[in-house]
Amino acid sequence: MTICVWQTEVLLAQDKKVPVDIAPVDAPFEMADLERPSFPDTTFDIRDYGARQMEGDDPFENTAAIHRAIEAARRAGGGKVLIPGGEWFTAPIHLESNINLHIADNAVVYFSTDREDYLPVVRQRHEGVEAYNYSPMIYAYKLENVAVTGEGTLDAQGDHWWEWFEEHSNDFGDRTEVTKVPLSRRAYGKGAGLEGMRPNFMIFWKSENILVEGITLKDSPMWNVHLVYSNKAIVRDVTVNSLRAPNGDGVVLDSASDVLVEYNHFQTGDDAVVLKSGVNEEGLEIDIPTQNIVVRNFEARNVRTGSGGIVFGSETSGGIRDVYVHDAYFEGTDRGIRFKTERGRGNVIENIYIRDIDMKDIESQAINFNSYYSGPGLTGPTPLIRNINIRNITIDGVPEPIELVGLPEKWLENITLENVSVVNADQGARITRVKNLTLKNVDISSEARAFVANDVYELTLRDVNLIDHTEGVPIFVEGMYSGAISPGDIPVSQLELGEDVSDSAILE
Repeated sequence: MTICVWQTEVLLAQDKKVPVDIAPVDAPFEMADLERPSFPDTTFDIRDYGARQMEGDDPFENTAAIHRAIEAARRAGGGKVLIPGGEWFTAPIHLESNINLHIADNAVVYFSTDREDYLPVVRQRHEGVEAYNYSPMIYAYKLENVAVTGEGTLDAQGDHWWEWFEEHSNDFGDRTEVTKVPLSRRAYGKGAGLEGMRPNFMIFWKSENILVEGITLKDSPMWNVHLVYSNKAIVRDVTVNSLRAPNGDGVVLDSASDVLVEYNHFQTGDDAVVLKSGVNEEGLEIDIPTQNIVVRNFEARNVRTGSGGIVFGSETSGGIRDVYVHDAYFEGTDRGIRFKTERGRGNVIENIYIRDIDMKDIESQAINFNSYYSGPGLTGPTPLIRNINIRNITIDGVPEPIELVGLPEKWLENITLENVSVVNADQGARITRVKNLTLKNVDISSEARAFVANDVYELTLRDVNLIDHTEGVPIFVEGMYSGAISPGDIPVSQLELGEDVSDSAILE
């Protein structure tokens, strides 16, 4: 077993003090009351069970000692399993109910780089598809009352997984085809006789009353905190540094419900916070939505590989609904607010409320809805995105500030953008196939035309200020299905209509 210590620059701003108390959740929908799980006031120090700190190039593996401490705590009815200050080396840690795994301040836990240490396989959901695969670094299977807390660091030493992934990434075929085969017969993951896929850092599977608080996660093989079919969870004051990791998503809520995610800091190699619910046939059959979610008071900086600060999808087959996101800062992310899905997913993304987000230097789109995530050639059940309310957004520096794209057979529905300010943009807003779109108190300053719509029906503009640097008028509407356009106080002379849009499309 080997140990590789990497010094990765962390650029996250952590100067804001995180309140000790968890403020009440005031969401525009009903959800469960959330509070930290409680544990017996008994501490099980891993040193009392044979653990030893790292020394030299051949570190002592503490896996057995940590699990002896966990088992002792379980037999005693629960408590705190303490990993004290210092450097510790271990293989995967499997938790039990009523256990708080506490990583003390100045403690660093390094996880093994030997893939054999991550066997036997465990059940998990890999990018929306159930599989048996290498164990995550921390695994909670059907548990109640479980936590990972403290101010220490968990280091997955993921670079060896990333190198291996580059060699084996084409071994598993199309995951959407895999969902058509029962789990017991699918050739997917280590349990199928294949080499396997990269594990997640931390998985909570069908668990309840979960707390992840205070810790730092570094260099995950791929996803970091992954909640699957779990409910009543709090993830707060967690720092995720996975910038170098392919698919290094920060917090993944996957068919999860009643979850609070707050005061977290993300520098990730993929989405900072992402909501998912399964892929295609399997996800539609399982039909467990991600719902009743609050994500607040967080920051995402330098988020890479086509990802965003808050993302919905692309695995959406169980549905996503009743989500409240507010008070966030995104800087240097590929995208800001992103919805992504496609044919084959089916189901609905609905009742999403997003408030009070500042974005700076976004590299692609700041607000992006894309129903063609993998391209237009796919077939299957069509997903629906509707009832989305985005308010109080500032965007400074972006190529494409607003891009909304619905499918021909199922347009985006009931989208409201209110109190949105865009400056230093290359393009303006680009809208395709949206029904009932409202822009209220929206300012867009762009180099190219400020607003272009293709097939938009029931478009309402109120207190909209559009400034661009083109010679023509700022608004262009085309598409044979465009109509019921209410421009508010914008003069009709500021609208250009395509040849297939009649003057009657404009409402007085």
